[in-house]
Amino acid sequence: MKNTRSVNLVLAALALLLMPSLESRAEPFLIAVASEDVEATSLVSTFAARSRYYLLFSGTDFVQVVNNPFLPKAGEAAPLVVDYLAQKGVGVLVAGRFGPIMVEAMNKRGMKYIQFSGAAQEAAERVVNFLRPSKKDDRKSTQ
Repeated sequence: MKNTRSVNLVLAALALLLMPSLESRAEPFLIAVASEDVEATSLVSTFAARSRYYLLFSGTDFVQVVNNPFLPKAGEAAPLVVDYLAQKGVGVLVAGRFGPIMVEAMNKRGMKYIQFSGAAQEAAERVVNFLRPSKKDDRKSTQ
């Protein structure tokens, strides 16, 4: 239960940070979820730069699996992974942990990130749900 609260707090903070920057993008962004397997039901990988695969989601739709071509690069993988995912249109990366070099590279690229534990599909759904405006927000914008 304590872990769930932590995840919810992190996601709530992410929602506040993501709203202005990602909504202003001209093209839709993808959500990449680090994983050790290729199914949407796979668990989120512990380490972002050392993940075997990145599962790409367009909203909650699972669209593609990409291999991590930089897995064998010791100490150099993080910025290469960020550039690779950014070229694929990723705006948010989900993983269990992010090292400081990875965070710095994502900040330079304007990529957002979430620490998450659970299934990849669930991670994508949570990101989308937090980005979706609430009905209360819709009413305010139409007045």
